[in-house]
Amino acid sequence: MKVSRLILLFLLGAALCGAETTLWVSPKGSDSNSGSKLSPVATLPRAAELVRAARAAHPSEAVTVWLGEGTYSLLDGLSFGEADSGTAAAPVTWRGVDRELVRIIGARPVAPDHLRVVKDSALLARMAPEARGRVMELDLIAEGVRHAEAFPDYQREPANLCAVFFDGVRLPLSRWPNGEYGYTTMRSVLDSGSFKPHQPEGGVFSYREDRPARWQTALADGGVWVRGFWRVPWVAETLRVKAIDPKAKTIALAVSTDGGIGSKYSKLVDGTRIGDGKEGWFALNLIEEIDRPGEWCVDFKRHKLYIWLPSTPKPGLLALADNAQPLLTFSGARRINFRDVTLGFQMGDGVSIADGEAVQLAGCVINGIVRRSIVIRGGHDHRVQSCDISEIGLTSIDILGGDRDTLAPSGFEIVNNHIYRVALNAPVPALTAGLNAKTQQLVGAHVAHNRIHDASYGGITFGGNDNVFEFNEIYRVGLDGGDLGGFYTTGGWTSRGNVVRGNFIHHSQNANAIYMDDGDSGLLMEDNLIYRTESGIFIGGGHDHIARRNVIVACPRAIHVDDRGISRKYTPTDSRLRGDLDSVPYTQSPWREKYPALVGILDTDTTMPHGNMLTGNFAVGCETLARRSGNATCSPALRSPTTSSSPTFPCSRLPPR
Repeated sequence: MKVSRLILLFLLGAALCGAETTLWVSPKGSDSNSGSKLSPVATLPRAAELVRAARAAHPSEAVTVWLGEGTYSLLDGLSFGEADSGTAAAPVTWRGVDRELVRIIGARPVAPDHLRVVKDSALLARMAPEARGRVMELDLIAEGVRHAEAFPDYQREPANLCAVFFDGVRLPLSRWPNGEYGYTTMRSVLDSGSFKPHQPEGGVFSYREDRPARWQTALADGGVWVRGFWRVPWVAETLRVKAIDPKAKTIALAVSTDGGIGSKYSKLVDGTRIGDGKEGWFALNLIEEIDRPGEWCVDFKRHKLYIWLPSTPKPGLLALADNAQPLLTFSGARRINFRDVTLGFQMGDGVSIADGEAVQLAGCVINGIVRRSIVIRGGHDHRVQSCDISEIGLTSIDILGGDRDTLAPSGFEIVNNHIYRVALNAPVPALTAGLNAKTQQLVGAHVAHNRIHDASYGGITFGGNDNVFEFNEIYRVGLDGGDLGGFYTTGGWTSRGNVVRGNFIHHSQNANAIYMDDGDSGLLMEDNLIYRTESGIFIGGGHDHIARRNVIVACPRAIHVDDRGISRKYTPTDSRLRGDLDSVPYTQSPWREKYPALVGILDTDTTMPHGNMLTGNFAVGCETLARRSGNATCSPALRSPTTSSSPTFPCSRLPPR
């Protein structure tokens, strides 16, 4: 009898522990419904209200919200906080019935009858002949669009402009030359302009083709903007044009860049960098350059959008994204799972996670995001798993977390994601892990088993401490930019304890596979397979790196190490490196025990790379096994390897950057 009672109590307790509240949402439902499967609510905000009520009434019960097939518009986003949170024993889960059929979007449809064929003779005269009669106009004021203001004179990131989608595809802003990576080049630089940024002396260059002569009316009517790699191949900037001289074939810019226009590697003649004729640039957002289906522009003066539609407009096909806030915001939220949905059609970021604990995105499709798909700032144990992320304007995932003073780990997990066609609007990494803050605030993250490819710039850029990057595949990166890496870090002397291992980096001829730039130190690289990249392992003047058991195949340079710290003066007075060093308690616990080589770094010659070890690496079919340039008489930078496949060589010097 006692045994039976015990069993009954156990079963009752198990039933109580497994209790769960289930809610249902469907675009076909009504927000006046109860939220049951037979009586679903219609919107996500109403479902969130029901979740809060359920959590308040039954805090020990898990909650699952099932999202039915259809499209859910979040024109102002949806926020989650403490009241929306679960616990480890009773999490809150938002789940789509099918990730391909459940879409959460930040765009609103445009009714076909709101579009009019352009008939203004002055505008028709400006258009390409093939576009006349095909370009349509849309009144942005009548549509209530908030983000269609004139570009600033200078902008590094893409402009804060609404986005256009048609039949699930983001359409391109008009551009000349055409193409996703369409560029012309400056023929020569006549005046670099001010070497200080944002000054009215913007520089003058001569152009090659006759096309800019067509933009004179646009210049007087509303403005012309051009975007390019004016000085270095890793910084793209949008600048307003001040004047165009068709006879001399010159363009004068209204504002200066940092360092002036013209390749920084070209010589200085009479105060101007003459350039190398390879600085790529293009014009954007001109009605003159709508010359193929799908292109569009915004006329800032008339507050209208002009577009050549890919096909006949039908209800629901054309949509405008005008929401600068994230689609989903988690602020201080805990134990919320969001899975099996598609997120997209969004002007701002896709998902923002700030502080909190164990927010998880799993099995989602994220595409058509103008800015970043996922941003994580602080908190611990957040996870992004098994998501397909594509068609992203900036970086796909951007994470900062953990505590560098105490080296407490963030516990972030970025695992098993497919990331491709990202950084489409600016030369930024496909994935950013810890380098969006001066203090490299990322500790103890795990980035593993991700597939990253077809990115305009680098693969994974990282900094901070004790982060592990393993078993990722990275290829076809660096499609639009230069001086980048499959893995790239420029964290300085304190960026230690990071591990890059077991990765496959290949078919990225414009990238160094593992690139430690500007004195970055203390990286462990092991068991990586590298195939057809510019360099395999690239050590740029840093200390205490270990590279072992890496296989490097068919690269122009297998291994590079240099002593750039001599020419660039990587001394304790260097503001960047010393600022990085002083930002952490490197002589105190737990730093002094964990990174003993860092404790006495100021007692060494910091301009000379020291403590680096290459051992057991193999190079096959590389043009150069080990590259160095500069002072061959300086102290050895590397300790002896264990195989002849990766020899010891002295430190080296590169020209100033």
